[in-house]
Amino acid sequence: MGPSSSSRLQKIKEKVRRLPHGPGVYLMKDRLGAVLYVGKAKDLKKRVSTYFQPSRRLSIQQPKVAAMLDLIFDFDTIEVKSEAEALLLEGKLIKEWRPRYNTDFTDNKQFLLVRVDQQNELPRFRLTRNRVDDGSRYFGPFAHSGLLRH
Repeated sequence: MGPSSSSRLQKIKEKVRRLPHGPGVYLMKDRLGAVLYVGKAKDLKKRVSTYFQPSRRLSIQQPKVAAMLDLIFDFDTIEVKSEAEALLLEGKLIKEWRPRYNTDFTDNKQFLLVRVDQQNELPRFRLTRNRVDDGSRYFGPFAHSGLLRH
């Protein structure tokens, strides 16, 4: 690590100190501002700080993660109200940015929606992953499909 690397790390650590202890999404960026990785956290300050702790570098088993850590020059965060909202936003941002260090959410799979078909006398409820302009009402998206299906 050269002097520029230590000053960069110092700026990042100062930014981490100002983070809130709440749920949100973080975007790790390279020196050009390109998004390398999108992650979610129930506690932004705790989660983001783990990336910049010296002990973490020693315990990394995956070369891909170690390589990413060397490329991080900055990060942005987006605060949300709940962990479920963080999960939904993480998926949306990964699909939008397609960061090279994310492997989840890179497929085109969508979160579940509840579709209420109001054209029948007794409305029908169905689960779907796509919203269609068909006169039905849609609710969602929902992050936890198991509870929704139950």
